[in-house]
Amino acid sequence: MSSLFDAATKAFVKQRRKILSKKIYDRHNGVVQAGPYKNMKLGDVSNVSQGPLGIKILGLYESPVVNKISSIGSFDDLINFGAADGYMALGPLFNRSCSRSICFELTEKGREAIKRNAELNKIGNNVEIRGPADANTINNLKELEINPSKSVVLCDIEGDEFKVFTKELFDFLQGATIIIELHDKLMKNSDSFRKDLISKIPLDAKTQIIAQKQSPSFENIHDLEVLSDNDRAVVMSEGRKFFGEWLVIEFE
Repeated sequence: MSSLFDAATKAFVKQRRKILSKKIYDRHNGVVQAGPYKNMKLGDVSNVSQGPLGIKILGLYESPVVNKISSIGSFDDLINFGAADGYMALGPLFNRSCSRSICFELTEKGREAIKRNAELNKIGNNVEIRGPADANTINNLKELEINPSKSVVLCDIEGDEFKVFTKELFDFLQGATIIIELHDKLMKNSDSFRKDLISKIPLDAKTQIIAQKQSPSFENIHDLEVLSDNDRAVVMSEGRKFFGEWLVIEFE
């Protein structure tokens, strides 16, 4: 009985988040309202899941990662494995932190959303869209003539990070800032996956874990202040099963 209740609750929350997010999206005509990506436009096909769309419009989505990328300053290429709708990949290009965005995305729907959002923001000429990150990723990056020391790599590929990030790829990317969302807690033997990934990282790299263990502040955000406590919590949720954790790798 409890499992049925849990499933029904999860379905209700997911649908409620979509409804509330769409209201926020419509209220602001799909324009991001705050944060480093303020004024960037998101098309109505924007979010592949339509879940965190509201929090993206409010400029609060994955704020630890956005803030980390913003702290780097200017760089040449933002390379995004698992680019989804392009929010994270296009933001630094839109605000001119980088000069090119290279997007690897598994789904056709996601690739279409990236293209649409790039066109909406008139930055399409500086966006490369490829299929999923896989064993051929190094060849793709070589073909695109990236300079790792002037690149930021962002990865969110739902557990496939442990396959894609080989020692060979890490060695090729030496000099880059690499940010990998970790999904090992969703997998059996999670400790071994993380240890194996870290063991492949070059010894001269510095590593740290950044995490999102609480929701961003909603002070002075009218869209959130006018909501009930329950609806506010739903909008600000990114729908995770665990706290978000990202492995940050930087070189001297």
